[in-house]
Amino acid sequence: MLKYFIFFTSLLFAQNTLAIDSKIIAKDLERPLLVRFEPETNFMYIIQQTGEIFIKTGSDTILFLDWSEHITVKPMPDERGLLGMAFDPNFKKNGVFYLSYVDTENYSVVSRFKVSNSRFKADVSSEEKLFYFKQPFNNHNGGHIEFSPIDNYLYIAFGDGGKFGDPFNHAQNTENYFGKILRIDVSSDSNYSVPDDNPFYGSDSNKQEIWSYGLRNPWRFSFDAINGDMFIGDVGQDSWEEINYLEANKAGVNFGWNAVEGNHCYSNPDCNQKMYTKPMLEYPSDAAYWKSIMGLKEKNITGCSVTGGYIYRGEQIKSLYGLYIFSDFCSGKVWAFNQKSNEITEITTSLLSSDQHMIASFGEDIYNELYIVDYLGAIYKIQKGK
Repeated sequence: MLKYFIFFTSLLFAQNTLAIDSKIIAKDLERPLLVRFEPETNFMYIIQQTGEIFIKTGSDTILFLDWSEHITVKPMPDERGLLGMAFDPNFKKNGVFYLSYVDTENYSVVSRFKVSNSRFKADVSSEEKLFYFKQPFNNHNGGHIEFSPIDNYLYIAFGDGGKFGDPFNHAQNTENYFGKILRIDVSSDSNYSVPDDNPFYGSDSNKQEIWSYGLRNPWRFSFDAINGDMFIGDVGQDSWEEINYLEANKAGVNFGWNAVEGNHCYSNPDCNQKMYTKPMLEYPSDAAYWKSIMGLKEKNITGCSVTGGYIYRGEQIKSLYGLYIFSDFCSGKVWAFNQKSNEITEITTSLLSSDQHMIASFGEDIYNELYIVDYLGAIYKIQKGK
């Protein structure tokens, strides 16, 4: 079992001998947030916060979907827009995919779509909404969606609803979807069903779709391709960023926000931390978010907005196998974490040089190779160094 209580201050910092670098796959993009890879073909789908999805097929780039009229995007970036995409496990046969976005009325939406007769175009008339609820503020929307490789259920992350400090105590309240990761079965032709092993299945008061809760703003979670364990990057409030770990099939876990932030009491200095599952890893939130948005570099900082990543399970980089790769949006730093030895290695410069980067997401293709999504407009593939 994975150990908890791991801090940057108590980790073993390993020298970077991983011999890795990256190459640019796409550039000159507008606010890219995510990449997905079509099953079997491995074509890259580039999801932009502004509402467009492009397919990268070799040297060609094709507009797959323009959803910009249906979403909220401001000239000054915030946390709304087109936020997530996932291919149905049976995509080859049914052509179904899912989107997560915030619409023009500030509602969070998760919808099912189909491709058109032309496999390179989405059928914009095929939308079927699965979730549709009002956001109280303009931040902490979450919006990531992912299918588990173990149970093929769709997992959905929502933040606590925004502003600061979770003023409505959303994350600890299991009667709403805020600050939660949901788990649903979309395998039938109906809208969706709730798996009977969900922790609140059959409840009249709690939301039956909830799988885990007590999260502030889960910005990117992923599953280990080997065993289905979940890794969740949860953005901190004032002082701590955290990575949470959830074993496959472990239900009903409470990660503690807003009673705790990382391994520290937040709303009540005398909180009982034993009530909550502690993060796998935490690090100081010591950068200024507004400076990052304005493109201003800061010295001697760790970050201020964690970007959850992936356990590397590809075959091209043997030295990276089994390491958890993650980043911070504000600092642009990238780390590799070894769960077995509790060693962490900063790999930013070897991957991306010392230029400024704002890492919005990582991506995993069908061969389990990893990609970096730079919000400043580029997609990189992590590869073996020379």
